[in-house]
Amino acid sequence: MADVSQSASLSSIAAYLKLTHNCDEQAALKEAKEVMHNLVTMRQKGFITGWYFDEHGHLELLPSDSLIKHITPEK
Repeated sequence: MADVSQSASLSSIAAYLKLTHNCDEQAALKEAKEVMHNLVTMRQKGFITGWYFDEHGHLELLPSDSLIKHITPEK
């Protein structure tokens, strides 16, 4: 799964928001665009390498190796 760069598309995020927040198509798409913008920004800053929906339907982020090294305590 480390090779995932983006497997949750704008339309799938909008569908998720529509379902979970009981909003209309237009509102869901607007929110999805903001979510996607934030995900791309986090990837550009090197915090994550990608995102996807897991088997439970939750949007998961893939942290970058540099972030994992930064937050993982040394033994």
